Amino acid sequence: MRLSIASRPARFAALAAVAARLFLGLTVDAPLTHNGAWLSALIGGLLAMPWAFCVCRFKPRGKALPALLAILSILDAAGVLSAVTRSAGYLALDRSPALALLLPTGIAALWCVWRNGDAVGYGAMLWVRIATALLLVVVLLQWRYYRPAWLCPILGSGWTAILEGGIRSAGWIASASAVLLLPEEQDRPTASAALVPIAAEISAVLIALQQMMSPTFLSSGGWLARLDALLCNGRAPLYLQLPMIVFWFAGLFHLVLCELFAGTALTQRVFMRMDGRIGALIVVAAALALSRLEALPAWMDAVAPWAFPAAGALTAATMLLKGGRSPCVSDA
Repeated sequence: MRLSIASRPARFAALAAVAARLFLGLTVDAPLTHNGAWLSALIGGLLAMPWAFCVCRFKPRGKALPALLAILSILDAAGVLSAVTRSAGYLALDRSPALALLLPTGIAALWCVWRNGDAVGYGAMLWVRIATALLLVVVLLQWRYYRPAWLCPILGSGWTAILEGGIRSAGWIASASAVLLLPEEQDRPTASAALVPIAAEISAVLIALQQMMSPTFLSSGGWLARLDALLCNGRAPLYLQLPMIVFWFAGLFHLVLCELFAGTALTQRVFMRMDGRIGALIVVAAALALSRLEALPAWMDAVAPWAFPAAGALTAATMLLKGGRSPCVSDA
């Protein structure tokens, strides 16, 4: 089985995945930028846009870049799987083993990857439309509860923390949008690259809306405390909790699915003879195993500042040494 995805569904898959990853990373996972988190999202989008254009337009040759992006995608997918498990455990009505909460997600992701890339991308297209309508309903119903004053101080912890958050955001974008390297054809490379800042803008708006619903934690706080402030905010009506929970889990599910598919397909680019079904089984099992490691948060925190510089440098080196091909130019 050969894993592949067309350019249009790849764009929608990357759009939804990038927006979800930046929101997760800058609000619940790593809120060190405090009120400046939305600025970090915008900076990350601007940093990653030239990289996305090079990947979409010139399709760098060789196996080094697919191998790096596959590793980043699988590692990041493991972190997202951990977030899904902790979120499910927080909302569960009874105590359930973490493995029992994790395995259904892994099985569903494996089945979706086996359905191939277009299914992933068109599923993202459907989710983008549903999420837009759902978000409008939530914003309208809790409009009177927003407090713009809670966005101040605008710079949060200062420009240093915001720039560091921007570099981390660009790294998350590289792993969440790795699917852009997969389409064999590219009818509008500029449009594909433009989705990166668009997704960053969407996540910046979502982060700002979340910050206006509760005061920003002055310290890093606890992961579950930040999740509680997001999903079960005491200022919003109780009937809005269900739409927020749907929005949260559906976004995470798509994100982990997109990264697992990209990690599997890119691994297949490195090992050309590997069957896609076997590769998906290996990649999903590896991500599930990594998500259970206690050292995973420390690993991801160490990798995050270097993910985008490594991807950018390797992309540039690959294009300079091995060249690339423009999918808009005939090989003839």
